[in-house]
Amino acid sequence: MEIIDAHVHVGRKHLPMDSVQAILDKAGADRAVIFADPESSDIPDDNRYVLDAAKKGGHIPFFYVGGNAYSTNRPYPNLPDPGILEEYRGIKWHCWFTPSHDFGGTRLGMDEDHIHGVLTEPRMVALMEKVTEMNIPVNFEEHFDITQIFVDLYPDVKVIIPHMGALNGGTERILASVGGRENVYFDVSLAGISADLVKSFGAGKFLCGSDYPYGSPAWSIDRIRKLNVTEEERAAIFSGNALRLTGMD
Repeated sequence: MEIIDAHVHVGRKHLPMDSVQAILDKAGADRAVIFADPESSDIPDDNRYVLDAAKKGGHIPFFYVGGNAYSTNRPYPNLPDPGILEEYRGIKWHCWFTPSHDFGGTRLGMDEDHIHGVLTEPRMVALMEKVTEMNIPVNFEEHFDITQIFVDLYPDVKVIIPHMGALNGGTERILASVGGRENVYFDVSLAGISADLVKSFGAGKFLCGSDYPYGSPAWSIDRIRKLNVTEEERAAIFSGNALRLTGMD
């Protein structure tokens, strides 16, 4: 059974792939979805590094859009040109609009019309049209209100919500709001996953992930191994869903 860690940060200077690979090997992961780290001092260079590392190690590269949460560091004041996505198999979208995580559904000070306007400006529409054309997912980490409106506006975009929504307004709130949408999936990095959730939402909704270096690949893999689910369901969570969503199957 192949195991893919669907949430791993790498960086040319502070998280070199050789070191990350040793951690993944020890944990028993066959490969990973990799993207730049929010604490990187050079996101554009690390986006290029992700491609190099993916090609050498057989990993799945995502293009990072965003900045360091809890700071004003936004490496891209404007959204990237859609053509830059051609060599990637997804987008990691991290706190691009809001300089903080949302642990419990915090209100932003933006009304719904403002959020709608930000999410439908021409550069955003062009980027999401490219994502839809390429049929690749967006691992989307923003405040609850933005997440909810984004899912509504772009029903053809495959949205992976990281950490089971814990940083998008809270797991329970996110599951109740968008968990049943056909285009919404969850990576379980740093979050709880249970057989009951698999039964309620289906194994096809969940991806194994660790959020390395902030979480442990070994711990993440071990809890999926211990889940009281069928082997077919376990295989989907370990790798099948990640391969299907990124078009790598």
